Amino acid sequence: MSTSPEQTYLARAFDDGRYDWARARRIRRRVVVAQVVLLTGLVAAVVAAATTDDGWPGWFFIAWTVGLLVFIPLHSVLNLGIRGVFDRSDRSLDEHQQTLRERSFLAMAWPATALHFLAWTGAVTVVATSGHVAPALCWGFLLWFAAGLTAYWHLAWTAPDEPADLC
Repeated sequence: MSTSPEQTYLARAFDDGRYDWARARRIRRRVVVAQVVLLTGLVAAVVAAATTDDGWPGWFFIAWTVGLLVFIPLHSVLNLGIRGVFDRSDRSLDEHQQTLRERSFLAMAWPATALHFLAWTGAVTVVATSGHVAPALCWGFLLWFAAGLTAYWHLAWTAPDEPADLC
């Protein structure tokens, strides 16, 4: 696949043939499951940390740091698998990619809204029940973050495999 000179470096990287392995449906789905499990585990750690006396135990700091650091390569693989359609400018996307992006945004509008609401209400609940602000902020951040990822997950899960001549 040739690249036009107007394409940004980021767009060229997402379309690079070296990353064809990440575009396979099974890889994309595995990464989605891994991200969901990771974020769910971090939310569970937040709940566990909120039940402690100090609200920010040492094990939680380690779990939080490691979890977010593990997320970075997972999200990179996910982005490569969906050709970065959510992170690229409109001018670097073809019509099909723009359609896929819009379809995922629309499909995940209500679930993302529900996660945003849960982020706020959950954070308020954590503060009200435990008195700890740090876990409440972590809770809110994680669910807000997950809400932003729902469209990525939808696209990665539902996108068809690409024809061999496009890869």
